Amino acid sequence: MIEAYLFKLVVVFIIIVVSLIAIYYSVGKYSFVKPGRSGSIKIIEIKYISKNKGFVLIDVENSKILLSFDETGFKKLKEWSNEESSDI
Repeated sequence: MIEAYLFKLVVVFIIIVVSLIAIYYSVGKYSFVKPGRSGSIKIIEIKYISKNKGFVLIDVENSKILLSFDETGFKKLKEWSNEESSDI
């Protein structure tokens, strides 16, 4: 009798684990935000000065752009082409 309950417990556990794995991979496959994917815009570095202020260095196709941000929004500080910025 205990063997039957133990067998049912193991079967239910396996079903739950397989279902969770299937959900994990299906959500990852069909999600709109896919981290680590290649694209034309890449964030190289973010430096915070205070709670809502800082700098962002991004790479956009053939140039690198330095932006500052605060409560009012983003401001472009400087832009380099990739030929000029090989040492950044």
